[in-house]
Amino acid sequence: MGRHSSGGDRPDNGSGSAEDRGPARPKAAAAPKAAAAPKTAAAPKTAAASARPNTGADDFGFEHRKVRTGRRISWGWLVAALVVVAALVTGFILWRASTSSDCDGRTKVAVASDTAMTGALRDIAKQASEDSCYDYDVQTAAGAEVPGLLTQGDQAPDLWLADSQVQARRVTTQVRRDLDLVSPSTASSPTVVAGQDVPELKTWVEVMKLPDLRTGSPVDTSTGDAPIIGALAEVDAGTLTQQELTGAMTTMAVQQNNARLANDNEGTRLNLANTSPVPVVTTEQQFLLFTRTHPGSKLKAVTPTDGTVLLDYPLVNTASTARKEQAAMAGKALVDAIGSDAGRAALSNAGYRQPKAESPPEGGIGEVKVLELKDPNAVDRALRQWQVLGVPIRTLVVEDTSGSMEASEGGTTRAELLYQASLAGLKLFPNNAQIGGWAFSIDKGGDGQDWSEMVPIRRLDAPGSSGETHRDDIIKVLRSELSPGNLGGGTGLYDTTLAAFKRVQDTYDPNYSNSVIIMTDGRNEDPGSISLQELLSQLKELEDPARPVLVLTIGISKDADSESLAAIADATGGTTYVARTAADIRSVFVNAIAARVEAAGR
Repeated sequence: MGRHSSGGDRPDNGSGSAEDRGPARPKAAAAPKAAAAPKTAAAPKTAAASARPNTGADDFGFEHRKVRTGRRISWGWLVAALVVVAALVTGFILWRASTSSDCDGRTKVAVASDTAMTGALRDIAKQASEDSCYDYDVQTAAGAEVPGLLTQGDQAPDLWLADSQVQARRVTTQVRRDLDLVSPSTASSPTVVAGQDVPELKTWVEVMKLPDLRTGSPVDTSTGDAPIIGALAEVDAGTLTQQELTGAMTTMAVQQNNARLANDNEGTRLNLANTSPVPVVTTEQQFLLFTRTHPGSKLKAVTPTDGTVLLDYPLVNTASTARKEQAAMAGKALVDAIGSDAGRAALSNAGYRQPKAESPPEGGIGEVKVLELKDPNAVDRALRQWQVLGVPIRTLVVEDTSGSMEASEGGTTRAELLYQASLAGLKLFPNNAQIGGWAFSIDKGGDGQDWSEMVPIRRLDAPGSSGETHRDDIIKVLRSELSPGNLGGGTGLYDTTLAAFKRVQDTYDPNYSNSVIIMTDGRNEDPGSISLQELLSQLKELEDPARPVLVLTIGISKDADSESLAAIADATGGTTYVARTAADIRSVFVNAIAARVEAAGR
């Protein structure tokens, strides 16, 4: 009976400690604990326990393991979640490793960019840097600056984004490098004629003959090339002769040389068109940029009905040999960024089309007919002709004032002959030509210096002394230096020629055709000067494809050292002539231009 009574007072093992777990102990051991810890809360638990199925586990006091089983499930979910998070983190780390952490280091890549493209390219290059191992440094390089940049050896840019393949080929040929295209076209923009009242145009020859037309320099910009390339397409089609093309180029060249502004660029030309009847040749992209930033502008853009020329913006590998392969990989990464959705959006927002004139921008001229040339070499020939016709002249005229210039020649003196010839020559130069003058004999500029400067190299229409022009100043100085009182001494030909070449090269202007014109009646008579061979050797050593300087020599009278003068001219790619009258010297200038045009067209 006592056992039965004890069993009724037994506490719920579910609230017991770990020491209570295990096989049932004798009731005598359990009774004291029950007596020592009577709890009012025990009864409900016991009641709940008695309602559960009667299992062996309950008999042994293991019903509280149901609670522990629930805790084990919660911890399991937590562990699983941690595994998933760890996998995600690991995947992210591996992805980052695949894009950047596998770089041996960040590589800086110098990029020279066409002026109009710089803004959009910098935005694209910034994203490309974040997605690659390359840090792109995009700097603007105007067309005239590029040849100099590409001849800087290890300091040359790694990549160059040019405005067209025509310009890229011309520049790389000039600096004697292969054209290494990373991409033949990253974007495009058709060439247009913009103005307030541009007439309907059928051909690019009509464009070249528009009154007061303004274009960029064909040597440095593809907007300047466009009229010539468009007209070449007409020659291909048989609707225009080569002679007609040359005539149209001559008309445009004279017009541009007399009217070109000192600060001549796309923006200044468009501003001029916006405030005057002047028409300009530009790109659709530049036209859009201008009209977007000039609300109320009355400018309209048209293309000839025959078609237009497309600028294709190639990316060129211009790195030094040591960096060539690295630049190729960096260029590919940049091209990928340009072709991405974000890259295409940046170009579209800047007013560019996709390659091949796809995706015309809003506000543009719509679908265009693109002119194609059968023979790309025809462009090179035409541009060589343009360089003769269209590139303004920058020259240092070096005139002999030695004693022999007082000798009689054809009823006058050689000095007077030279003066009259100089006046005739000056009339052939347009206003934008830059001319300077030196006089030479022996020690003309002091002990050991055979030359002295008469006038510096400046534009002929620049302001001169007494309210006149630089052209007027040259005439006055020539009259003075070639007067009998200033003639005398021997002929210091070789030292003077070398010094003149260095002066023009050191002050080289890429927007001009730079040259030296040597005019003399004799031969070198300075015993302390360099020899002819030393002169020729130094001229060859100083030759720089990025800064070409021609030396033209004119011998006055039969006493001139024609062989030495010819050798000097040949060393720099120049020409030489012998003249006996003022008319001869005038014809020398005309014939020299004609010969250069003919040679350039071959």
